[in-house]
Amino acid sequence: MSMAADAAEAQDLVARYVYCVVLGEVGDWELRGLDERPVRAICAAGITALVHDCPAVPYQGDDAERVKVWVLAHSDVVDAAWERTGTVLPMSFDRIVRPGDGLDADEQVARWLTAEGDGFRATLERLRGKVELGVQLLWEPRVIAEGVAASDAEIQALQADVAGKSKGAAYFAQQKIERALRQALTARAEADYRRWFEQITALFPEVCVNELKKVPQRQMILNLSVLAPRERVAELGAVLTGFQSDGVEVRFTGPWPPYSFVRPSPAEPEPQA
Repeated sequence: MSMAADAAEAQDLVARYVYCVVLGEVGDWELRGLDERPVRAICAAGITALVHDCPAVPYQGDDAERVKVWVLAHSDVVDAAWERTGTVLPMSFDRIVRPGDGLDADEQVARWLTAEGDGFRATLERLRGKVELGVQLLWEPRVIAEGVAASDAEIQALQADVAGKSKGAAYFAQQKIERALRQALTARAEADYRRWFEQITALFPEVCVNELKKVPQRQMILNLSVLAPRERVAELGAVLTGFQSDGVEVRFTGPWPPYSFVRPSPAEPEPQA
């Protein structure tokens, strides 16, 4: 690239893409972020934002694969900061600070860190030494349904009553069995969810309840993000092992930076027109 092209590009990179905030003042970690942009630190008020220089436009587009690569690069920078400092306040993807109010983008980031410093520090202290863990508990529907039917007295009585009935009568009896089984499965799902949730939160009270997902050949009953001290990850794993049984699958993932437990962060300072 020519010197003229370098100058033109530098002039275009007037904004700052923010990855995360960490406690203290950090030096150059030689990280690369979105599109291999060099990541650098902006420090103010005893905290640091990791950023790269960028145009004052969002990272958007119709190329889903490219967006996926961007999101992964964002996560990689946050993960690296988390591993090096132990505590990180992740920013959401595509948080961009622009120049304004007579300040360049670096000065805007520094002003933002100073203005929101107390809140950032409080959140970072709350998250110090903690990790996010994913917990999903799923049924294998056929196995669970067979077990419920075999242990439910009403369903057993209805199944016994089908024998010897005419074809028409047997059809209506079978409908009763299916209704009773659906009700029994709903009650079992509620009981399993309540029992699992209570045991997990008795140890780790800070959880986020996530939307249940569709999984091929499985029925998800519980989907949590759990905030736990890093040194107690194995303790949660031991509890989850106790939930496994015929027809019950446990999925335990992490540890990750605590994305789900970062309260909505203040918007970056907006430049005035």
